[in-house]
Amino acid sequence: MATMVSKHRSSFEVKCAQCDNEVIVPEWSEYRNKRYIRHLWHCWSCDYCFETIVNTKLMEDEISPLPSVA
Repeated sequence: MATMVSKHRSSFEVKCAQCDNEVIVPEWSEYRNKRYIRHLWHCWSCDYCFETIVNTKLMEDEISPLPSVA
């Protein structure tokens, strides 16, 4: 089983690491700590399983606050 760091802002809709088929929802997710979430993916097309690790701190940095309205 391969493990890779996710480059996606969303934790859903990734490409299979083996056949490039779109995988919509992880089989399960595990909150490792305040910063990291691990997802296990299963591709129904080629039956390949792989993991991604999402760094939530990086996601927070990419989200800009809404401007205040006066």
